[in-house]
Amino acid sequence: MERAETAAIDGERGGHGVTGEPSVSSALEHLVAGSHGVVTKRVELALLEVQERLSRTLQRAALVGVGIVLAAAAWFAVAACVVLLATPDASLVVRLAAFGLLNGVAAMGLVALAIRRGVPQTRVRATAMGRAPQREPLPAARRN
Repeated sequence: MERAETAAIDGERGGHGVTGEPSVSSALEHLVAGSHGVVTKRVELALLEVQERLSRTLQRAALVGVGIVLAAAAWFAVAACVVLLATPDASLVVRLAAFGLLNGVAAMGLVALAIRRGVPQTRVRATAMGRAPQREPLPAARRN
């Protein structure tokens, strides 16, 4: 009778009964506690990785922004030097017109380059059996 009471008390406490094996409920509690710890650690790790990636992305964006501002300043300085060297005795209006023309030509060149790179070019390839021509991307477009 004492063994039955001891086994019942041990079972309620989650201990090992008479046989020395854990009860089903204590094993389930142990499993849930362990899996909860693993899930918590994984969530913390995922949050840490997201935070690091976001930090790196913001740093890179800031560096790119500063680089763009510095490149624009350098371009305007060089363009102003070219205009001043090319037209040393011209009036202010002529110099400003030359400066605007130089910047406009450069902007159109960059836009044309962006459009050319943005649209994949295709070539027409004739087939042997008289079928309709097939369009396939150019070799340079396949790499992108």
